[in-house]
Amino acid sequence: MFSLLEMNGNNLGCRASKNNKYSGKPSEEKLKIILADDHTLVRQGIETLLRDNKTLEIVGQAEDGYQALALIEEHEPDIAIIDISMPKLNGLETTRKIHEKGLSTDVVFLSMYDDEGYIRRAVKTGASGYLLKEDAIEELEGAINAVRQGYYYLSPPILTKLMDMTKRGLKQLEPDRLEKLTSREREILQLIAEGNTNKDIADILSRSVETVRTHRANLMEKLDLHSAEEVKEFAINEGIIKEEEK
Repeated sequence: MFSLLEMNGNNLGCRASKNNKYSGKPSEEKLKIILADDHTLVRQGIETLLRDNKTLEIVGQAEDGYQALALIEEHEPDIAIIDISMPKLNGLETTRKIHEKGLSTDVVFLSMYDDEGYIRRAVKTGASGYLLKEDAIEELEGAINAVRQGYYYLSPPILTKLMDMTKRGLKQLEPDRLEKLTSREREILQLIAEGNTNKDIADILSRSVETVRTHRANLMEKLDLHSAEEVKEFAINEGIIKEEEK
């Protein structure tokens, strides 16, 4: 996956195999940034952290994945800094949709979690970075610069976990049950876990209640779940929703 590891002080970056798409940008042109996190204080903290960097411009802020997608389509930012765990549409599904729509925005995940399930899914979405929130103050600008230069950026603990996973071989890890589901089923799974009714979900997704019922039945059968409570427990265990939302 990575052709080169680069260490610069405490900043660890991995050179991307793709071309550096920022190399053609005029040097005076600011890098456009979108922030997406359901906690206002986190967004404000990032905004404060980046405020004095004259090479960056925060062009929008979102508190869930759907808002983030709308802002990305509107502003076409260079980088989206996205909380991996957000309400309505989590960061992983948001990133998948960014790629499905053919949008060129690079995604840097912010996360409280360093477990293998999150890392594996983050890699599969094609994100350009994975940064632990506890390290954000020290590392965020370095992560943005790494992505700007055509590198992946991983917090050192994440890189260590990824290397351990690679050594063992991803094929030896337990199968990801979420891969059984379609993109729409994963969306509905999260919305069920957050306590939405079929009608609520139909309104959010602009679909009929009957369509939602069909997707709901299909996903529960695929995952061998039998109630909304079991769906919620599954979503918490898989990191789709946060523990405090239980």
